[in-house]
Amino acid sequence: MWYLTDCILEYMTQRTSPNPWLGLICGVLAAVGYSLANICLRWLTTLDPVWVSFLKAIPTVVLFAPIALWQIRTGRSPMPKLSSIFILILAAISSQLLGNAMLQWSFGVVGVAMSVPLCLGTMIVVGVMISKWLLYESLTRWQRWGTASLVLALMTLSLAGRGAVQSVVNDPSGWLLIGAGIVAPMLAGISYAFLSVAIRRGVSGEVSMFMTTSLICAVGMGILGPLSLYTTGLEEMALTTWPQYGVLLIAGLLNAAAFVALTLSFRYAPVIIGNAANSLQNPLSALAGVILFHEAYSINLIFGVVLTVLGVVMMGLREKPLSTHPEELEIASAVVEDGR
Repeated sequence: MWYLTDCILEYMTQRTSPNPWLGLICGVLAAVGYSLANICLRWLTTLDPVWVSFLKAIPTVVLFAPIALWQIRTGRSPMPKLSSIFILILAAISSQLLGNAMLQWSFGVVGVAMSVPLCLGTMIVVGVMISKWLLYESLTRWQRWGTASLVLALMTLSLAGRGAVQSVVNDPSGWLLIGAGIVAPMLAGISYAFLSVAIRRGVSGEVSMFMTTSLICAVGMGILGPLSLYTTGLEEMALTTWPQYGVLLIAGLLNAAAFVALTLSFRYAPVIIGNAANSLQNPLSALAGVILFHEAYSINLIFGVVLTVLGVVMMGLREKPLSTHPEELEIASAVVEDGR
């Protein structure tokens, strides 16, 4: 049994020969996994978002921490430096508080159909701004067009905010709630963008993807667990039903599985294929929000989702070969999309 486990883990962490079709399948599976996880989390909007985010992180730590320890024990990955751990902890605190908790809250305000493309679009746009103006990285023509498409998508999706709030919380009144519902997933996207930069510039090439993800989620448990005692309280925690715990477990497992699928997608296929396949979670989340949860259906939502997918695809197009190492792409793309 242990020999079989070692073989599986070694296969997942080894370099593999390119296989675009297998990469495409893995990318689609990642999109489906993240979409199903978001559907599960949308069902849990009656619970405190901090409490939900805390519980969602547990399966990832349970699954990935042993793999990270196995990599260190067998010499496949070195023990991370204290400076790398410090960078990850700081980035993880931001992504857990401003990322996961805010995104979960937005599911109960503007819905999953609108929150997912807002978060993803903002994450990529802010990532481009950081790369251009802080890291002095050059942008290709396709990346500029993709950024423009994503900015237009964010503006279009914002126009659908009032209808989204009314369909989710049945509150036609406050513009403050509408604004907060729009800003919350965008704040999540900003935190994920900075997490991506911290990983790419601070620890990529040194810390394995499993160590990175398990550490980020472990920090989330350490921060969100005590915080949920204040935001939720022991009495409300006790009211969490076993079916809700089951949905949370499924959401956490889907998140972890989608992370692995996305990582394998970038390992087998070019980035454009992985990005294009994974961007399917935008229309899938929109369909789930409209059909399953009766969220607002408007031309602005449709146009915004289409522009987001188009922008993600264009961001992956390259005019010349990438100089970035494959490991950096895997960590920067897969960890941030898991986010979490």
